[in-house]
Amino acid sequence: MQFVHADRVFPDLLRWGDELVAFRHEVHKTPELGFDTARTVERIVKTLKEWGIESVDTDLVAGGAIVVIEGTRPGKTVALRADIDALGMNDTSGKPWASCIAGHAHACGHDGHQTWLMGALRYLNAHRDFPGRVVGIFQPAEEPCKGAQAVVASGLFEKYAIAEIYGAHTEPMLDKGVFGFRVGPLQAAADYFWLTIKGKGTHGGRPHLGIDPIPVAEQLINAAQTIVSRKVNPIDTAVLSICAVSAGRYETPNVVPNEVKVSGTARTFQPATRKLVEETFKEMLADTARANGCTSEIKWENSIPPVINDEATTRAGIAVATELYGAESVRPNIDPFMSSEDFAEYQQLVPGTMMRVGVRDSEHTSSVHSTSFDFNDEVLPAAATLLAAIALKRLEALAA
Repeated sequence: MQFVHADRVFPDLLRWGDELVAFRHEVHKTPELGFDTARTVERIVKTLKEWGIESVDTDLVAGGAIVVIEGTRPGKTVALRADIDALGMNDTSGKPWASCIAGHAHACGHDGHQTWLMGALRYLNAHRDFPGRVVGIFQPAEEPCKGAQAVVASGLFEKYAIAEIYGAHTEPMLDKGVFGFRVGPLQAAADYFWLTIKGKGTHGGRPHLGIDPIPVAEQLINAAQTIVSRKVNPIDTAVLSICAVSAGRYETPNVVPNEVKVSGTARTFQPATRKLVEETFKEMLADTARANGCTSEIKWENSIPPVINDEATTRAGIAVATELYGAESVRPNIDPFMSSEDFAEYQQLVPGTMMRVGVRDSEHTSSVHSTSFDFNDEVLPAAATLLAAIALKRLEALAA
């Protein structure tokens, strides 16, 4: 296999490239969801120990693994994080290493993320002449936005006095070998809602004898789009998406149902906008239902905050990537995304940076969360090199 930046990556990682690819393929075959990642963690621990890395804690965070690499000199602590869970969807990639588990797929690149962190930790373990320590976080449950919260609640950051944290994510909108950064807002806050509009069921031919909740839901869905277009400051950014509507029975076309269920998500960057969208939507729901003789209820979950990349850590990452791979391979100001990442939870505690790793080529054009998505193995040594190099540079700077 021809790895990208083969002439610039750390020689050890280039030599280990085929091993990393084989590891990634095994992960891809057996994806696991949420916190139920026992097989994934077992494979991580087994492989790390084969590489001589013994300090692996699988008890601190359920479904996760914490790795500690101690340097030979005193200093600070830098953390590197990778998510390890998969998505509840099918794998139609057609690859020999496609998922063996129906309804489970590594369609967001987390198989690659854990692999490049494995490579970075292997390198750091073999080259310990650095100050302080590196903590590797193999985090479960990123997709349901619960894993980072569990890591934070475990007390890990306090236990090791973590000073900074870095993570990276697959990016099929960037060419392979290109690394994307952004100071400030990179990914949006994620909120979710589940609501019910309750009317009164009746015969489809006698609608006047009931209260049909379906047109009420339709009114709400249409009105909700005016929150973004007419309530949110046009300079700001927000998304409000209705993602599921359920009412009645498809097989029973002559019954007006008692209720309609609707669910969706809101994405914002600014706290004031986040509050505005939630409060306005709840008011619209209550008023629309009441005006049509219905009742309503809603569950609104403020899931995770936005990813806000720290300026100092991000500029440090840009500098390392540029030194390694040249300015032509670095995008220092990529556009933000309205997708979310629970890496944001760590940034509430310490300065940190989430970066993007380009994987696009003629054979890798699918979007993440697509059933046909597969990670591009050619970037593994380069991404692992970047993570290890950032950790080394930052530990030296923090110790100065």
